[in-house]
Amino acid sequence: MAVASSSDESSSDDDGGGGEGEGEKKKKKRISLHDRHFIAYEDRIRAYSTPDKIFRYFATLSIQEEDGSAHIFMTPEDFLRSITPGIIQPQGLGLDRFRSLHIEQWKKERSEVILDEASIFARLGHHGLISFSDYLFLLTIISTPMRHFEIAFKMFDLNGDGEVDFKEFDKVRDVILSSTSVGARHRDRLVTGNVAGGVGDALVEHFFGADKKGKLTVEMFRSFHRLLRTELLWLEFNRFDPEDGRISERDFAKMVLSYSDMNDQQRKKYMKRVKREYGDRKEGISFEDVQAFTELV
Repeated sequence: MAVASSSDESSSDDDGGGGEGEGEKKKKKRISLHDRHFIAYEDRIRAYSTPDKIFRYFATLSIQEEDGSAHIFMTPEDFLRSITPGIIQPQGLGLDRFRSLHIEQWKKERSEVILDEASIFARLGHHGLISFSDYLFLLTIISTPMRHFEIAFKMFDLNGDGEVDFKEFDKVRDVILSSTSVGARHRDRLVTGNVAGGVGDALVEHFFGADKKGKLTVEMFRSFHRLLRTELLWLEFNRFDPEDGRISERDFAKMVLSYSDMNDQQRKKYMKRVKREYGDRKEGISFEDVQAFTELV
């Protein structure tokens, strides 16, 4: 399951040092000054805007349903783009600018180019799509340590059987959201319909079934928490077009530095150090290596 790269962030040389050696199959494209300014602008949106604005900026689809209503959705790639610094939004898209598709068109497109059935998004989404309510809660999940959810589960597990129903879980969600930076930054937007109206439909059905009668255990949620974070890491890893299951040491450095608050000059300094250290050596970094690293930090 790979994400198609646009002519964007992963194709640049941040160290200003040219190509990576004679054996490189393709010379990486440098980012223009215009794109650098635009990336910096989008990074400020990610860092400082409300979840409503971030969703409206990075979501790319307006889906017309069978009943004629239209709703805004993110794809899994949009979601990754909304939380990962340095990835530029596709040309022609942006704040309240979307591709308009009928739901049947999207089903056909998704089946051809987007997800395999092992994807967690394929299993929980509205045909692989993410609504604003789902987006808000997914943000909460990835920004909250699992132990905080475990504490909240115990608060609302009144009979102590280790399970919560839909109504109890909605309370867990409210407690977690109100205690995170995501919740602190969110303001309901009645005009756009982006309101914190509970757990989104896709997540509700995934956890409790279409009739909302199921039960959710801490272990089930822990597994979902782990799989979500793993898949997002996998999507990001594949942004760098791994060869034989590995990305270069320099791409790994870019991946790590994208989350730092360094300016361009500081990043270039570190990238030059990586280039001096590894030169033309290309042992590469596997996905398992990246996973192990993220568990340490």
